[in-house]
Amino acid sequence: MAVTDDPGLMRLLTKVYEEKGWDFTQYKQASLLRRLRSRLNKHNLGSFDGYIKVLEAQPQEYNELINSLTINVTEFFRNPEMFQALDEVVIPRVIASKLRHQHKIIKAWSCGCSSGDEPYSLAMIFLEKLGEARDKFLLAIIGSDIDKAALDEARQMLYAKERLNALDNFLLEKYFTRIEGGKFRLKSFVSSLARFRHHDIIRDRPFMRCDIILCRNLLIYFNKQLQEETLLKFYEALNPGGFLVLGMVESLVGAAANAFECVDNRLRIYRKPEDKALIYDSQKVLSQEEIDGVVAGMLEKE
Repeated sequence: MAVTDDPGLMRLLTKVYEEKGWDFTQYKQASLLRRLRSRLNKHNLGSFDGYIKVLEAQPQEYNELINSLTINVTEFFRNPEMFQALDEVVIPRVIASKLRHQHKIIKAWSCGCSSGDEPYSLAMIFLEKLGEARDKFLLAIIGSDIDKAALDEARQMLYAKERLNALDNFLLEKYFTRIEGGKFRLKSFVSSLARFRHHDIIRDRPFMRCDIILCRNLLIYFNKQLQEETLLKFYEALNPGGFLVLGMVESLVGAAANAFECVDNRLRIYRKPEDKALIYDSQKVLSQEEIDGVVAGMLEKE
């Protein structure tokens, strides 16, 4: 049974969309129903129509519902093996390509970044790999999410020690400052590399001309058609030779399965072939005006 076959569920999802602008109709039904049932059980309800009445009487319940449907899992260097592959394979290849084509802009996108641990982790790896060559590149990392509260937390850059367990002492001392209360603050030269945007990958245009896109454990909530549409958006957004990293339980589907090259199937790392687009082609060199536009977009504050 599809989501649209349940009139009560559709009334609820339509209500959420009309009031808050969130469209959950294309989420996987099993996951959607499980999380909605938890909210119904919280209020001792047996129907979606009854829950609609709760939303009308208690508007703050929208926040609880949306938080339940968009559970954020975040941790610095989550899945260390994947980050090791970024460090040893992906980022060196991106840097080498930039040097070969004499391009100075490096752009990465963490889609579904939650409270920012992933884009900040990526920033630290780039800083380590670039070393003294850091000033030769314009590096920008975009973190996007549909949860504005999570993005606000990302901008605070304040962490308890437990949140940083995956960092060794070298990285901890180099990139964080100890403050009162046993907490740590990310240093500004790291945080300045990341810019956070409120963005809905389902409805909004992707961030273009990316060299790396990380989208881990977001597609699992989408149905197959929406997964394919999203993957093709990422394909469009990547520079030729750019890399896509998915979650460990996700995979390419539909036309996207033939569009990308596989770099590491076990770690779900894929690559857009260089010959599929001509951004780097000598016959299609970006004008200075176009380059200025790219830079302005990378530096723009929300």
